[in-house]
Amino acid sequence: MLWAAREFATAKLGDARLTQRLISLVEKLAEHPQSSLPEALGEWSATKAAYRFFSNPKVTLQAIYDSHREATLDKMQNQSTILAIQDTTVFNFTLHRQTEGLGPIGQAGLSGFFLHSCLAVSAEGVPQGILAHHMWVRSPEGKDSRNTHKKRTLADKESARWIDMTKEVRNTVPDSTRVIMVGDRESDIFDLFLLAASHHDFLVRAAWDRRLHDSEEYLWHAVESNPILGRTTVKIPRADDRPERMALLTLQVATVTLRTPPHRKKENLQPPTLTALLVREESSPNDEEPIEWMLLTTLSVTAMEQALQCLTWYTYRWRIERYHYILKSGCQIEKLQLETKDRLTRAVAVYSIVATRLLWLTYQARETPEAPCTVVLRESEWKALYIAKHKSTSLPKHPPNLQTAVLWIAKLGGFLGRKHDGNPGLKVLWKGLRRLEDLTTMWEILHPT
Repeated sequence: MLWAAREFATAKLGDARLTQRLISLVEKLAEHPQSSLPEALGEWSATKAAYRFFSNPKVTLQAIYDSHREATLDKMQNQSTILAIQDTTVFNFTLHRQTEGLGPIGQAGLSGFFLHSCLAVSAEGVPQGILAHHMWVRSPEGKDSRNTHKKRTLADKESARWIDMTKEVRNTVPDSTRVIMVGDRESDIFDLFLLAASHHDFLVRAAWDRRLHDSEEYLWHAVESNPILGRTTVKIPRADDRPERMALLTLQVATVTLRTPPHRKKENLQPPTLTALLVREESSPNDEEPIEWMLLTTLSVTAMEQALQCLTWYTYRWRIERYHYILKSGCQIEKLQLETKDRLTRAVAVYSIVATRLLWLTYQARETPEAPCTVVLRESEWKALYIAKHKSTSLPKHPPNLQTAVLWIAKLGGFLGRKHDGNPGLKVLWKGLRRLEDLTTMWEILHPT
């Protein structure tokens, strides 16, 4: 697969053989993302080579991610705006009692490590790749109480990762591309808002009903006191505990200046002035809580069109949840048995590239459906796919378009493609790609070049 070679063309592992091993490993894992390492690699010799690769100290997270980031930046060259979407997930390895180097992850007795990712997404909603990452193990002491937490400096808090990653991404992406950091309620951090003065743009969901500057008023009341700017409908994606549905939303907007927290008064900080956009669902199904999002942004919102753009961009935040979902449920990261934290984190880095590939394929097919499928499939792959679909050895002169090919792959994975089924999801694409790989292998045996 040429894409894997392009992803790691600049990988600095200190040995060309290690780089080639990385490319080969990613190719195999991309073909069988849900399989265990022995199942994906097929032969014991290849499996042993993979274990040695993950154990090799020359194989650094920095080298893997840096090479992938360069490939991601190449994809973004002609894009004037990019969304840098951040989120955190946790990997649970509690059942792997012999794995060394893990730490607490929540309830007493649970162990694993954390991953904070920053996913680049185009203004049209197509994932481009990972711009930054941070993996860490929490100390055995666990989290502080609220009072103790306030007394610690930002640099000593886990929340500093939002600030540090925002700065890192802004310094990495060329100035010709506008970067808008997007985050959920965990990113409601006063120090993040202070970055607005240094040309850092963001769009985050508020977690706290903050007091406003030089006023007795609070954030929510200030916005909901304004008239409704307009109404719109948004598709809420399905989740484990809810089906997909359409939500009718009202939008209200206000310009607000946030009050500096009392324990920061001595720092003489300039209170940040932001746009606040309140999004509320007018009615919801009886068993579901209605949607209510308070979005804080550096972007100007004076008209409905601008409000809708902010809302649309915030809904793209679900892309990073899908990315973490692929890692955990698709690539089965938490089933890996690699004995040490260092080996596991190297494996996560490799699987991250596999996950972004699957994510890109899903959304690119929706954005550019008429593009030739050869942008993602080898010649033998699309031909094997065509024959499997049509049960015929007669091939067309030109390959099908991307949307058609992705639909056929999804149907290999069990997608029915009925009118009400919508676009195929990630799970059926994983299954379809695994089936396509078997078909392609048979095609290549019968049609040697």
